[in-house]
Amino acid sequence: MLAGKQEIPFTATEPYRFCPADGTKLKAKGGESRGAACPTCGRSWYRSSAPAVGAAIVEGDRVLVTVRGIEPEKGKMDLPGGFVEVGEHPRDALAREAREELGVEVEVEERPMLLAVHTYGADGEYVLAIGFRTRIVSGEPSPADDVAEIRWASREEVDALDFAWEHDRRIARQALGHG
Repeated sequence: MLAGKQEIPFTATEPYRFCPADGTKLKAKGGESRGAACPTCGRSWYRSSAPAVGAAIVEGDRVLVTVRGIEPEKGKMDLPGGFVEVGEHPRDALAREAREELGVEVEVEERPMLLAVHTYGADGEYVLAIGFRTRIVSGEPSPADDVAEIRWASREEVDALDFAWEHDRRIARQALGHG
């Protein structure tokens, strides 16, 4: 702990304590809501799952998987993807992440294949994962950003991989037709 700093408990499920807009101490909202209200500005604040997207990039009978180059879960397998930015459509987020992480342009199927809730990182931030089936339309995938390595995996190989999050395995399996 740094000198002069206090250890303040904070979890992903606790309501906010101070208003992000003006710093006023918040008051708990009544009922079953886990939100809090600001007595000064009148805004309500809630802890919500952050949306994230994952791509099952399929080529023939294989799916592209990545080795994580950063924490959390550095060295484990996952699918290309990441967090959706404010105001961004999930399909657009997935196309952006494919460019950033792999240097490719992808075509994203219209409907998501899988929705899953999981926790991410040391603080256990709740994430709503949205999985899509995609295909590369231009470029050759190459690791970039937070990807250490890429691999193409067959149906048989997917089950043996050490995935960071089980929902990524389920997305890959479903994309290869045995979900």
